[in-house]
Amino acid sequence: MLYWGMSTKGTKLSPLTRQKISLAKTKITKDHLIKSGMEYINGILNAPKKDKKLPTIVGFCLVAGISRSRLYDLAELTPEVADIIEYIDMMQEEIALQGGITNRLNPIFSMFLLKSKQGYKDSPQVLNQTNQFNITPELLQDALKLMHSKEKKEIKGKVVK
Repeated sequence: MLYWGMSTKGTKLSPLTRQKISLAKTKITKDHLIKSGMEYINGILNAPKKDKKLPTIVGFCLVAGISRSRLYDLAELTPEVADIIEYIDMMQEEIALQGGITNRLNPIFSMFLLKSKQGYKDSPQVLNQTNQFNITPELLQDALKLMHSKEKKEIKGKVVK
């Protein structure tokens, strides 16, 4: 048992305890992050059409006053913050997808955003061609003889010239 003023040197703290201490020092609480996230999302949803922005994690971090890496660390320990991050990603994907399709956003930029941030990929064209010929051995032999005789005539014709 530790008493006030005793040294904690040599005591190991769990990640959760470290997070709580860190949050207490920085005055960033779970409630602050949730409030900041809701404020950021509502600001985007309720903005006039000319002032609409593409939602980003960076925007959320700026409103919350926290670094991106710190936000991701806290999201691992706080499901509500992780949900806000996922919601912002989903909003971004929806706006990029619909904006690119309807030409409200530059389609090339929309495609770039969807590929780089949302994991979209070009699917290669798959060409399957199956040729099934039922050729009898006799017909195949006749065709090969005909091809060889044409080749010989062409060679003779070139030599004679």
